Amino acid sequence: MELKTPQTVNTDVLVIGGGAAGLKAAIEAKKHALDVVLLSESPVGFRNNTAISGGAFAASGIWKGAGDSPEVYLRDTITAGRLINDRRLVEIMTHGATQQVYDLMQFGVNFEKQNGDLKLQYSPGHTYPRNVVGVKAGISLTRPMREYAASIGVQFEEGILVTKLLKVGDMVAGVLGIDHNGQVLVFKAKSTILATGGAGELYLRSDNALGTTGDGYALAYEIGASLRDMDFVQFYPTALGEYARKIYDYGLLVSQGAIIRNSLGEDILEKYGIKELKLMTRDMLSRAMMIEIAENRGIGDNLALDFTGIPEEELKIVHQFTHSRYYPEKVLVAPTAHFFMGGVEINENCETELDGLYAAGEVCGGTHGANRIEGNALTETLVFGTIAGDRAATRASKMKQIPAPDSQVAAEMERLRDLVSHQGRENLNELQQSLKRTMWHKVGVIRDEKSLADAQREILALREQLQAVSPTDYRQLSQAIKLGNMLTVSEMVCKVALARTESRGAHYRTDYPEQNDAQWLKTIEVCCYNGEMTLRTVPVNSDK
Repeated sequence: MELKTPQTVNTDVLVIGGGAAGLKAAIEAKKHALDVVLLSESPVGFRNNTAISGGAFAASGIWKGAGDSPEVYLRDTITAGRLINDRRLVEIMTHGATQQVYDLMQFGVNFEKQNGDLKLQYSPGHTYPRNVVGVKAGISLTRPMREYAASIGVQFEEGILVTKLLKVGDMVAGVLGIDHNGQVLVFKAKSTILATGGAGELYLRSDNALGTTGDGYALAYEIGASLRDMDFVQFYPTALGEYARKIYDYGLLVSQGAIIRNSLGEDILEKYGIKELKLMTRDMLSRAMMIEIAENRGIGDNLALDFTGIPEEELKIVHQFTHSRYYPEKVLVAPTAHFFMGGVEINENCETELDGLYAAGEVCGGTHGANRIEGNALTETLVFGTIAGDRAATRASKMKQIPAPDSQVAAEMERLRDLVSHQGRENLNELQQSLKRTMWHKVGVIRDEKSLADAQREILALREQLQAVSPTDYRQLSQAIKLGNMLTVSEMVCKVALARTESRGAHYRTDYPEQNDAQWLKTIEVCCYNGEMTLRTVPVNSDK
């Protein structure tokens, strides 16, 4: 297997990621009459977390009842985030959300309506109904956005895995990537935007799109950017099946009369004091459910979502989620990896610490703190995608063409050739599944010092085993590269979770079960310093 001689593509603004954040950034950047390339491993607008999502996002100012405002929305977000959000970012998101509704309408997105007005959903953690929903879930947002971006001249480059961010001096100057045919491509850009999503696929149970392996986190880390809050991984409480790809909207179902029960028939929400819908956030419910399962009050590795309290005529909502031909009285559900609150550190302009590198969407940290409430994922991607695209284009319009970083291209080519030349019999699929099991059982909803330390050792052992993998084609080479990224991100999660000696939001440690505001109103940052993974704690400034 030979890597083909690199080809070079020049552009003003390069966007990496084909979900809502990447599309919004590309559309915004194109307003500046510049060359914009949107680079994606999957088809742009498809096979990403936005496309497979429920398509709901929060926006204050839509509801016609009295009381809601960006300030109330901000308070809800920080309360749910257990007080360690970056307040600057939350203010920007909550004040910028409503405009995104009108922008999407301009792109051709149709929203659900009721009596001629936009239909609003109430979700746990929100004080007021403020979630608007696309008529066909997430794909009803990304497909029109893709069509609009193409119509205004955004160039799509699909099927390419980015393996390296390239620098000229201290400035990010583009990326190197490889396609499924072994063609190496160097994209030179005046400004680069990371919009690569999260890392739910680190876990054995995940409802994320296939390929969501934390590539953006690893790319940013390896080039020297800081990441924050990587201990906070959100698990959606009620998912179906061995690998939990399908989720149930527990907030909607519980409000209609469904009950989550353990093997003793106990009502879990009542038992843990989270019966009130506003308190029924994902962190609290996932924690309660996994405690029941861990203490042998589960039904196998699940609990029962009991529908017998829902009137028969309302059971069609169950049919909608299960696609079954009958209306069951109960289904077995358990948590699944859903969202990373942590990610690359950005400021209010979506700038990272590295000159010329911007970031938007789930790849960033700070907005959600220790726990995200429903609807805020898409709101974040759209608001900060807008800002990243505008700021990156503004910078690019003032820049001259950047010279090619030939030495870094050569070094990355050598690294890829080394991966190809490995000799050994380790199986990539088996290594990946081993990592997923380690992360699920030892770095999942319930954690402690021993499980986290054990996971770290297993991750290091898997990294050594990866050196004994011999890719036989370009698909396997991409898989090996992504597994390396997964190991890097998994190590981050373990290290940071070990350092946080308390429980907060989505991070629950049985050896430190209480939230400790006296010592831990802090965020933990991780960066690569002299080749080592280094941590530092930073106090939360509620006034910033």
